Amino acid sequence: MRPEEYLFIIARRWWLVLITVVVAAGVAFIYSSMQDETYETSARLMAIAEPPDYYTDLYAKNRLASYRDLINNYDFVAEAIANSEHDVDPGHASSILSVGHNPDANVVEVIATDSDPERAAIVVNAVANEFVQQTEIENEIIRETYADEDESVYRGGIVRVVQLDTPTAPDTPTGPRVRLNTAAAAVLGLAFGVLLTFGVAYFEDALRKPEDIERYLDLPTLGNIPKR
Repeated sequence: MRPEEYLFIIARRWWLVLITVVVAAGVAFIYSSMQDETYETSARLMAIAEPPDYYTDLYAKNRLASYRDLINNYDFVAEAIANSEHDVDPGHASSILSVGHNPDANVVEVIATDSDPERAAIVVNAVANEFVQQTEIENEIIRETYADEDESVYRGGIVRVVQLDTPTAPDTPTGPRVRLNTAAAAVLGLAFGVLLTFGVAYFEDALRKPEDIERYLDLPTLGNIPKR
């Protein structure tokens, strides 16, 4: 089939493509517009190796990688919320949390996305502070366990976690992205409409015009019977 024949198929049923685009974009627009506004806030945590040698730094990277699992741990999040003395449901707090990890900079980012900007900030700060506090407790245990017997001084390596940000409630919502969702749905509707057009053309075997005979049968039209 020549390229112009593909264009002919689409042009012949352009209305079908248009309908799919309009329907897909309209559904996406209505659905996105009905969603609650969401706000995103975050706090960065840096792991500092002490002393800053290769093996302690590698240990710090491994510690940061484990924070994603702690975010998904209900008990950890519940303890963080309880210690912050805020009235936030731990289950909801767990559902709005995620972690971004930048191992090259020894930094993780605790992120909360919620319809309530103040609650998002509370959850992020509570969890970030819990990371810092638990790390300090673990470091103290390490110092006491592996202290030098004579000098009672720990000479190994530890990882200290520092909270770089103390976020407040954001003012600008990050979602829903109505325009982006509508545009993406329109593109998907266009692709589906084109495929649907080719599907209809594939299963349709009627020859309605002299041009159809010449195109599909490669035979000239000698005459036709006019409609009354």
